[in-house]
Amino acid sequence: MAIFPHNRMRWLLIDRILEMEPGKRALGVRCFSRSELFFMDHFPSYPIVPGVLQIEMIAQLGGKCVMAANKDILPVLTSIKSAKFRKAIQPGDKVFIHVDVMVRKSYSVASGWIEVDGHNVASAEVMYGHIPIPEAQKKDDLPGNYSGQGTIIDGI
Repeated sequence: MAIFPHNRMRWLLIDRILEMEPGKRALGVRCFSRSELFFMDHFPSYPIVPGVLQIEMIAQLGGKCVMAANKDILPVLTSIKSAKFRKAIQPGDKVFIHVDVMVRKSYSVASGWIEVDGHNVASAEVMYGHIPIPEAQKKDDLPGNYSGQGTIIDGI
């Protein structure tokens, strides 16, 4: 069993990474259908994407961008700053997630925002601590044979 299953996640909230400049920026997309389980309870008469999942979308995309720049670390969420929710995300919405990333030796920061129909609906800044990944656990979870240079377009 893997100690660091860093390329597997049960609640993946990014459908596709459209663009990525490893360690600098990324753009992802997620389409929400009425069949998402959380819409049953949040809220039954007014279904919206919970704010914590919006933060998680930013954190997941930022984490992928950090890992694309350095496969030796696992970025682990350590803080959330300045989360703002301006408009509800509802069933049928197609959201674009943007992150700008700053990678340091022992931590990284991602400033992200979410757009629906060209309008900024949410934003947050998240910080990650870096956990070293043992050599035996390293796996390439990026598309193709990515070399770590340039921009990835049309990812996951």
